[in-house]
Amino acid sequence: MINKMLTRLTIGQKIVSLIVLVSMFSIMIAISGLSLNEFRSTQDSMKREITMISNIIAENMKAAVVFDDNLAAQELLAALSAQPIIEYARVSNKANELIAEYGNHTIYQSQMPINDDLFEVKTLLYVDDKIIGTLIVVANDVAYVQAIQVYFMVVFAVFCTSFVFSVLLSIWVQRRFATPIIDLANVAKKVALSGDYSLRAKNEIGGEIGQLLTVFNGMLKKIDHREQELEALVRIRTNELEELNKKLADQAYYDSLTKLPNRSLFEDRLKQSIAHAARENTQVALMFVDLDKFKEVNDTWGHAAGDALLCQVARRLEKQCRVMDTVARIGGDEFTMLFILEENDDISEISRRIVDVFQVPFDILNKPLVVTMSVGVAVYPTHGYDYDVLKAKADEAMYKAKRLGRNQFCIHQ
Repeated sequence: MINKMLTRLTIGQKIVSLIVLVSMFSIMIAISGLSLNEFRSTQDSMKREITMISNIIAENMKAAVVFDDNLAAQELLAALSAQPIIEYARVSNKANELIAEYGNHTIYQSQMPINDDLFEVKTLLYVDDKIIGTLIVVANDVAYVQAIQVYFMVVFAVFCTSFVFSVLLSIWVQRRFATPIIDLANVAKKVALSGDYSLRAKNEIGGEIGQLLTVFNGMLKKIDHREQELEALVRIRTNELEELNKKLADQAYYDSLTKLPNRSLFEDRLKQSIAHAARENTQVALMFVDLDKFKEVNDTWGHAAGDALLCQVARRLEKQCRVMDTVARIGGDEFTMLFILEENDDISEISRRIVDVFQVPFDILNKPLVVTMSVGVAVYPTHGYDYDVLKAKADEAMYKAKRLGRNQFCIHQ
């Protein structure tokens, strides 16, 4: 039957038919390959973005899980509100006890296993090669579906345009436009096989075939541009999460007024210093510093003056520390200091020097103000071998200094 139809056609009609059939067949192969690559690329890009977000959140979540800090964990998960494709997230400890969650928890509970409209990324939280918890992020595929819908519209438009142009231009002059059609098919096949959207078909003629080549190259350019936009978006989101991580770290480990380490960070550093001193057979000094009659400053000068005084105290104490030492504010007018004692260090001289620097008046509201302090000192391993014992003895020594008249230091006996 096909042979009978071909015998009835003129050579011109046969050439036209052949060109149209070959061009449409080639374009269908190209579109199929491009579609497959587009589907995979879009889905993989979205999954990479969610996986990257999960990994960043997981890194930031470790401290909250270790310290069982539900509030910090909840704040970290709340950052996912910037991602509309995130439906639900939860973090649990190694006993699978829920610490915090974000989003609609009924989605996670009622759709187990996760259906085709959602996908799950599970990240294990490790500290020192030990699993301390699990982070689960559930995302929807709305962005993926929308991208595919737009892509189908573009593909359909390109296909229709290609068909019309190939018929009209092949009728007009068959041989002249056979070469660009073949070139287009070859480029499309290369793109489909290699996934390299930077390739372009040669466009050295005008007319409808030239427009077809322009549309085809424009589609490749649009896909290539979309890839670059997705990569740029991931970088932006990564930078935003890094900034959020820094902000959350500052809030979790540093005092908001004086910018000194807070109690949590100081206790961690002290425990690490004790462990190091135990290995190296060295000494560590823990110092409790309490301002004398600070309440009178607040009552007389106001809380703004009190805050200014605390900041100046922080800076003055910082100057007494070396790089390996630490000063922290643990609350109110209470400060703690950690000194890594070397062979020639004398804790009595260090304590006396710190008390002496407070004899110099502070500049509060352009007025001089002398504020003294009471200091209590405990030394590892002389006064104890663990953190709690040293803290209790340093605190006891500080109160003894206050009972003896303030403005002095006392080393635990």
